[in-house]
Amino acid sequence: MTFFVGHSGAGKSTALEALLYPLGLTTATIMPEVGACQQIRLTFRVAGTRWHATRSGSNPRARVSVKNLDDDTERSLPVRSAKAGEMTAGAFIQDLLGLPQAARGATRVDLDDYYNTVLALRQHTIASAFLGGGKDEERVLVLEAILGLWDTDLAGLEKNAAETTSRFNKARAELTAFKKLRDKGSLSDPDRVRCDYEQKQREHAAAANAWQKAAAALNSAVGEHGRLIALHKAADADRRKRAKQASAAHERLQAATAEHARADGVLGELLLPPAEDCTRCGRSLPEREPGLCQQCGQACQDTAGQRERDIAAARAKAERLRLKLRRLEEALAAALAAAEQSEDAAAAALTERDAYDQHRLQPARTVAQQAEKCAHGLSRDVAQLKQWLESSDFITVQQQVIDAAKAGMETAKDARDAALTAHEVRRKEIVARWSELFLARLQQINPEIETAYIDPTDFTTRVKERGHPDKTFTESSVAGSPRVVINVALLLALRDLGRIGTAVHVPPLMIIDSPLADLGAVDQATGLRLVETLIDVAGDPSSDGYACQVIAAINDPLPHPCPGVREIPVDTDNRFFDHAPRSA
Repeated sequence: MTFFVGHSGAGKSTALEALLYPLGLTTATIMPEVGACQQIRLTFRVAGTRWHATRSGSNPRARVSVKNLDDDTERSLPVRSAKAGEMTAGAFIQDLLGLPQAARGATRVDLDDYYNTVLALRQHTIASAFLGGGKDEERVLVLEAILGLWDTDLAGLEKNAAETTSRFNKARAELTAFKKLRDKGSLSDPDRVRCDYEQKQREHAAAANAWQKAAAALNSAVGEHGRLIALHKAADADRRKRAKQASAAHERLQAATAEHARADGVLGELLLPPAEDCTRCGRSLPEREPGLCQQCGQACQDTAGQRERDIAAARAKAERLRLKLRRLEEALAAALAAAEQSEDAAAAALTERDAYDQHRLQPARTVAQQAEKCAHGLSRDVAQLKQWLESSDFITVQQQVIDAAKAGMETAKDARDAALTAHEVRRKEIVARWSELFLARLQQINPEIETAYIDPTDFTTRVKERGHPDKTFTESSVAGSPRVVINVALLLALRDLGRIGTAVHVPPLMIIDSPLADLGAVDQATGLRLVETLIDVAGDPSSDGYACQVIAAINDPLPHPCPGVREIPVDTDNRFFDHAPRSA
């Protein structure tokens, strides 16, 4: 018996949460102090063999290393399987503990379900929820597996009975539908069926022919639409090409215009008469002899002839550029006209394509779809009428099918009921014995309890206290924590049952957080008796020599020392984790 002792918020629950976390649990609440550990190792014993499980930090790819300390064999297993058929750490531990992989329909239980139902009572549910508060179907399946009441053979018989019942119901429903059609006059006789079949065949042939024609028309329309799309793409490409050509012609014209303007400017400067005044002072120049510069008086070349030659060259250049400018203007006009024509052609192609899509392609597609739907519907009708026609004696044949299905169903039900009767007898015997042990544990904790009953169907409880009517778990008051007592006593009685029943498989471990929460202030005597009961369970060894290990959390130290009981203080100065921050 081990108690974690400390005030509320000291970290007792964190310590308890960490104990089984290395075993590969996926639903256990983990506090930051636990998640901050790079590795968490738990050493434990199963049937005399010592093991340890080491879990890596809390991350999506966490793994657990499980080592047999007797032969040093070790396996590395994922917490969550990444591929089908891969064994997880929780599944390995579940198999190691001898807990079956029970399943019923869509409900399957794993190590987490066993942990949350029969191994641990958590602080947030112990005083309010029945056995951890899981789903009813999961809780029932877990307890059936623990009590040895989950039988694979019985599950197979139940599945076979359900399948044969389904086949019988289906055959009977088909016959009922046939008779309804017959009663309405749709299937008055085989001749009527044959007439309907032939008529439907003709209608189907006509519909199939119409569908083929509509499909051909649709294919033709799709082809023509594709041609129009190609024409529009070509016209649009030509439009973009012509637009680029017009833009380039406009740029060339602008450049030629500028060049012609510069040539005209040069020619104009040459055509101006030479200045007769001094270029520096502006006074009239004196008369000079021929051959002398009028301004400086020095001998110079024949400037008049040179000037005439420059004027002639400038005039020729200006004329050449004027002719070039005229050609470029004509080219620009032609390019603009071609661009406008290609724009009109692209717009016309787009309009033609859209109009064809709206007025020809879409109606053709709608007609083809309707024809296809009609043909398929008539095909189903023809197939159904053919089936009925081939079974002209449908009622007789179907009745034989129903009789055979009924016989198979009754045989399967008889086998299931026989096994279920024996199972129910055994179930009631086991649960009755569990109820006796449950009452004894309740009275050990609270002598005022008169009767206690566990329902063999869903394992819910009814408890009667002296002077009060019997109550279900839900009807029990939270004041004084009677629900805590019921939860603890029920699991203690389950372990008592496991010591005397070889078919009951319950691990000799129980974690309780916290049995004295809300009990000490309201009913201290009940709380002390509950603690004494836990100590008694932990000190009573089973036939194999091992006692049930009980680990619990309490707020206050025990009133007196108890032999074989360990108290671990968890408070401001004594933290379960060395790296945990100290509180003020």
